[in-house]
Amino acid sequence: MSTTRGVITFSFDDGYSQTYENVLPILNQHEMPGVFALPLNSARVEAKEGRSIRPWSAWLDLTKHGHEIAAHSINHVDLTKITAEQLTQELAEPVQKLAAKTLVYPGGAHNDNVRKATAQHYSAARSLVRGLETTPPTDPYKIRSFDFTRRNFRVWKANLLAIWAVVSNKWLVETFHIVDNSEHEKEHTISTDDFARHVAFVSKLPIAVKTIQQVIEL
Repeated sequence: MSTTRGVITFSFDDGYSQTYENVLPILNQHEMPGVFALPLNSARVEAKEGRSIRPWSAWLDLTKHGHEIAAHSINHVDLTKITAEQLTQELAEPVQKLAAKTLVYPGGAHNDNVRKATAQHYSAARSLVRGLETTPPTDPYKIRSFDFTRRNFRVWKANLLAIWAVVSNKWLVETFHIVDNSEHEKEHTISTDDFARHVAFVSKLPIAVKTIQQVIEL
C-alpha cells in the first residue's frame, strides 16, 4: 500500500546550460527525477534569449538516471500560428531524435488543432494552464502546471503548494526556466539557492516525485 499522497513533477523548459549545471546536482542529490523540455534548434533559442542553450544531444544520457526528455518542438515556435505541414514537422522530428513520449507546448500555446496533431505523436502534453491536476489528468493534452518566475516564486509559497498537493491528493507540475544565482535580468528565473531549499522541503513530504511520462503510464 502506498505511503505517499499526491504527485509532484519538476519540469524545466528550453535546455538552458544553467539548468544542466545547477538543477541536476540538486535533483540527483535527493534522487528525484526531472522533466527537461528541449527544442531541437538550440542555436535559434540561444540567439533569441542571449543565454547558453545546451544542445539536445548533450542531454540524452539523463534518461539513464531516471529523468525524462520531453519534446519542445524544433524551433520553439507558437504551434498555433504555423501551417499544418510545419506543425507536423515540429511535432514529429523530436520524437525521432529525442525518443520523446510527451510534449511541452512552446510558450504554452495550443488549441484544438494543435492538441489533435499532438495526440498523433505523444501520449501527453504539458500546458501553462494554471492549476493542480488529477491522476490521471482529465485531458492529457492540456496538463495544468504552475509556471514559476522571479515575480511569483517564493519558497514558502511553493512549499505550501506542495503541501496542498499532498492534502488534496493531486498532481502538482512545477515549471521552471532558468535556475541560477547570478541571473538578474530574465523574468523566468529563480535562484539556485531557493530551488534547493524548495526541493529539500519536498523531499521531507509524503509525496511521490515523478516525471510526466511516469504519471501518464500509471
